[in-house]
Amino acid sequence: MDTLASECVRLLPIDSMEVFLPGLKLERHPTVVEEGPALESFETGSDVAVEDLSAEVRRWPDYVARMAEQGYTAVSVIPLRAMKETVGSIAFLGTETAVLSAEDHRLGQALADVAALCLLQQRDLHHYRTLSGQLQTALDSRVIIEQAKGMLAERAGIDVGAAFQRLRAFARSSNTKLSEVAHRFVAGTLDNEKRLEPRKR
Repeated sequence: MDTLASECVRLLPIDSMEVFLPGLKLERHPTVVEEGPALESFETGSDVAVEDLSAEVRRWPDYVARMAEQGYTAVSVIPLRAMKETVGSIAFLGTETAVLSAEDHRLGQALADVAALCLLQQRDLHHYRTLSGQLQTALDSRVIIEQAKGMLAERAGIDVGAAFQRLRAFARSSNTKLSEVAHRFVAGTLDNEKRLEPRKR
């Protein structure tokens, strides 16, 4: 987003820009707004162009006031779309009462399209990394439980099914995760299998 912002200011006749990303958390870029052309563009999937923001004070009172404090008087907003999905919007801000020309708008649209694709790829990558981590954790837990079952079965002279039931019963009675009980047993901190026997009532 920082690269996008610097390139937009360099290539387009604007003074600044904002990126509206309601579903993604990025530092220094607004994620939630209550009103304004960026939100409207995201919700409608359409461009929004306002030459004179002061004329829209009733429409977006807080937004217009915030822009006025920063010296911006005009805004052109393009939705960030990729594969028929709108993921946010990009607002091009100016200190003069003018919106993007047709030529500049085409360039802005191209930049927005590239940004949208990058954002979707980053989101998918994050999703797959999270899923991979969850699967690895589940696999690691399964492996340690299988190891504990085998060790307990051998030490206690019981079959692996009974060993698993004993591990699970101990985990429940001690309010501990089964994988944690298995890890402690394999590590030797629960090396006395009698501690894993069901408690007598």
